[in-house]
Amino acid sequence: MGHPSINDRIEHSRPVAPWGAEQIESQRRVRYAVVLLVAVCLSLTAIVIWEAWNSRQYHLHDKEVAMSNLAQTLTSQAQSSIKQADTLLFALVDRVENEGVASAQLPRFRRLLAAQRSELTQLHGLFVFDEKGGWIANSNGADIPGANNSDREYFIYHREHTDRGPHIGPSIKSRSTREWIMTVSRRINHPDGSFAGVALATIYLDHFLALYDSIDMGQNGVINLIADDGSIVVRRPFNEADVGTSVAKGPLFMQLLPKGNSGTATVKSYVDGVERVVGFRRVDGYPLIVFAGLDKRDVLAGWREESILSAGIVLLLLVFLGGLGYRLIRFMKQQNHFQSVLLDAREKLIEVNRSLELLALEDALTGLSNRRQFDLFILAEMGRARRTVTHLAMLMIDVDHFKSFNDRYGHVAGDDCLRKISAIIKDNIKRPGDLAARYGGEEFTVVLPGTDYVGAFLVAEKIRRGVQQAGIVHSECPEGMVTVSVGVCAYNPASQDQPDDLVTAADKALYVAKASGRNMSVIAN
Repeated sequence: MGHPSINDRIEHSRPVAPWGAEQIESQRRVRYAVVLLVAVCLSLTAIVIWEAWNSRQYHLHDKEVAMSNLAQTLTSQAQSSIKQADTLLFALVDRVENEGVASAQLPRFRRLLAAQRSELTQLHGLFVFDEKGGWIANSNGADIPGANNSDREYFIYHREHTDRGPHIGPSIKSRSTREWIMTVSRRINHPDGSFAGVALATIYLDHFLALYDSIDMGQNGVINLIADDGSIVVRRPFNEADVGTSVAKGPLFMQLLPKGNSGTATVKSYVDGVERVVGFRRVDGYPLIVFAGLDKRDVLAGWREESILSAGIVLLLLVFLGGLGYRLIRFMKQQNHFQSVLLDAREKLIEVNRSLELLALEDALTGLSNRRQFDLFILAEMGRARRTVTHLAMLMIDVDHFKSFNDRYGHVAGDDCLRKISAIIKDNIKRPGDLAARYGGEEFTVVLPGTDYVGAFLVAEKIRRGVQQAGIVHSECPEGMVTVSVGVCAYNPASQDQPDDLVTAADKALYVAKASGRNMSVIAN
């Protein structure tokens, strides 16, 4: 044994460290690191899934808009083609009814029909039939002895109906050329109003198919021209068996057309069972519907490739983060004595971030103060008003029907609308001590130090009238233009202790303004 004094000095010189506490703290930090790593990985996974879903919806919506535009274009083309043929028929019926077609006039009459047909490339032919279906004249120079068309659908229709308007029949094969045609016909009357025959214009189905085939619709895309009774007039890709097929019990007639004459949807085809993103529209003036659709699988093919690529990248990132986390945890176990330095650096970084956040006090879109600056300003002004016993008022402004404005005109127009309203608010806030801020979305707020509710109401009305006089067109709004509703409140130290109390009061007044019809200013009770 050594000398007690020496032993005492040795004992006292040993570092007395709370090893148990340090181990517990180390384990706690490791657990926190594991939880953080798992949270980051789960967050990344959730973000990727959310972005993939949003991208999918965007792809579908984008193609719905494209199909709607295509249906509108093809509707105009079909209407124009049929209208041109129908105009010739109208003149032809008038000529036959008023001048007749004598035998001596037939050669000249046939030349006239041929000349009229040659002016319109979509026309297969022009024909005139007597009351028994016999051929009187045609534009094609066809001479078929004993030819009779009394069995055709269009002839039977006009014989049994006195309607003088145009009639579009089902697609048929021409007896003279064996080509597929669409029929547009009108009734011819005797002077006494009895049935005298039919004037017929036939349009090549190839006229429509040539245009339809020139449009890139993918492998399983379709374009249909469908009659009001549900029968297919022409379909791309063309298959003779599809002509005349009824789709009256399909989703177009059972689900979509009852809701409107045009629209978009994602539905399963009644003909081939393929699910497609479709757009449809009725042809103005004629009993026809244009229906265009892209295979949903083709629409989402690009989205699937992007999603797989994103998933692969995120998977690699997660593997990288997992490996990095594992090394980090090992490093934490081995280097716990550096923790104090890291914590100090972290605190400094937090302080720097706080300083940077304090600098970011302006809303990027409107140029007004942002929510952060508003929170700081209202807190300071409430304290000032309480100390100095002065007035303080606040306006809460909301753009009426702004969601429908965005849906109708798009988000770019919506942003421009918010910028214009922000400029109007700025023009009506003249004092240096006032603050105008974008509270969030389409809501704005104005803080008016030294102002009671009467003065605040006058400012609110100036802003409201300024927005209305700006005349920003909004067809979905009852006034036909963009308007705002304003809630006005004044600070009451006895009942409003926190900024949220003042905001709540202004919000309630704003709610009353909206519930009372919008486009008005309401003072909080």
